[in-house]
Formats: sequence, structure tokens, C-alpha cells
Amino acid sequence: MTILSVNNEFNNSVKQHTAQCFSRASGQYGQYAKVQAKAAHLLLSMLRTGNKSLLDLGSGPLLHQQTLAHYADSIVNMDLSHSMLMQGEVGDHRICADMDNLPFQSQVFDVVFSNFAIQWSQNPAKLFVELARLCKPNGQVVLSSVLTGSLFEIDIAWHALDGRAHVNPFLALSTLHRHAIDAGFDVRTMTQECFVDEYPDAKAAIKSIKQIGANQLQTGRANKGLMGKAAYTKVLNNYPLTNGCAPVTYQVALMELIKR
Repeated sequence: MTILSVNNEFNNSVKQHTAQCFSRASGQYGQYAKVQAKAAHLLLSMLRTGNKSLLDLGSGPLLHQQTLAHYADSIVNMDLSHSMLMQGEVGDHRICADMDNLPFQSQVFDVVFSNFAIQWSQNPAKLFVELARLCKPNGQVVLSSVLTGSLFEIDIAWHALDGRAHVNPFLALSTLHRHAIDAGFDVRTMTQECFVDEYPDAKAAIKSIKQIGANQLQTGRANKGLMGKAAYTKVLNNYPLTNGCAPVTYQVALMELIKR
């Protein structure tokens, strides 16, 4: 297996820490990414068949490789984490690179598939412009992205400790729509879905974020846990429960875009 690393000299600590978080989660990601799997199922139903080339942007451990092979002759898997790309059993084209510095020529892909990835972009407006650049005329982009309002239970719990934000400031669906239009896409499908993952207790709910590698804040801080038992107990006790379970709520954008 060959993984090509391109432009992988991270120019800031946030990107480096994000890659490290996902690398640490790479071995168990598929086991815990239940909400991500639900979103992927909906995205896959939007894909057109008969494509020559497809980019899986933020492919992670290549969980959808075999299914995507039904939609395109050639698939390029790209992720920020080298360890994530090492997990997939099949898939020839693997590139470790940053979505904010895409290493591809213009008009090379018929389809871009991206599930639970673009929320990690530090410049989403530019990313949409780049996606349009990569697509052939009439090219299709299907993507999901975490939206504002997500993980509010975790934010409530941690806020009891220090009053600081412990969840990234995700974008609104209207903002993604504007970026897509400005980049030159027609928006064929755009919905906001609410997915709720339930855990037996607050500790398991908080741990679930780390288990999928999403504990890196865009400010550069990572939710690494708490040193003191009393402080940790305070966070757990403040976690909002529903019917005895600890929910983790995701607001998710599902979009199908066509390049004009």
C-alpha cells in the first residue's frame, strides 16, 4: 500500500493537532462513528452512476470504498490523517493532504463525496471555490457537514467547569448555501437533519467525541479530559440527561451540488 503525502507540512498547530486527534482515533473510528454512517447512507443515495473519477474528501478509514466503487471507475481517497488512510483494506489511490490546500489540477473529478469532513476547514468559502475548480462541468458534489447547534449537551457539561466554549463554532446551513452559490454551484438538494446518539451515561457520551477524533477545537485547544476528580465529577453531573440516557446531538447539513 502506498500513501502519497502532499503539502503535508502543517503551517499551523491547529491542523497538526487535528491530524493527531484523528490518527489516535483511527483504529476504532468505524466502531463509534454511528451518526456518520447514517449521514453517509443518505449521501450515497444521491450519487449518480457511470462516473470516471471520484474524490472521497476526508475519507477517514475508507469505510465507504466498496460502495463508492459502484459509482465511479477510479476513486481517490484523501484525508488529513495518515493513520486513517492506513486502515482501509482496499483502495489504491490514497493521498494524505489538507483540504485547505487541495493538491489537484482543475476539472479532474466527476464527483466529490465528503462525509463529516468540511467542518474542519479553516476557510470554508475558499474550500467551496476549490471544489468547483476540481469538478468537471456538470460535476456533482455530495457532502455532509456538522452545523451550529451540534454537541450542545457536551458544551453545557464543560461550561460548568470553566465557562469556556468546548465545542467548535460550526456554521449555519444558510452560510454553506451562500458559499456554494458564490462558488458557482447549483444547489439541487439541501436539508438539515438532526441525529442523536445515545449513551448510558455522561462519561460515555463525552468519551465518544474523543473516540472519533473530534475533540480538537479550532482554537487549537483539545478537550483532553480533566486532571482533578472533583472537576471531572462537576462536568459529568452537569450533563443533560434524557430518560436516563446521555444524548449527543448532531445537526447535519446534507447537500447535493452541481457545478454550473
